[in-house]
Amino acid sequence: MDNRIIENLEKLKKMLVLLSEERKVVLSHHKTFEHVEKMRSIVNESIEMVNKS
Repeated sequence: MDNRIIENLEKLKKMLVLLSEERKVVLSHHKTFEHVEKMRSIVNESIEMVNKS
């Protein structure tokens, strides 16, 4: 698998922890939405990489 895709998956994993019950700080709704948008972007980028290969 492409290293960039693996890197993206690692980023998503870390970001999911920020949104999970394991988080140490409560995020505002605004920050939560920002994280979700970043995650969506990472997923879309990964999908494009897979489709091109």
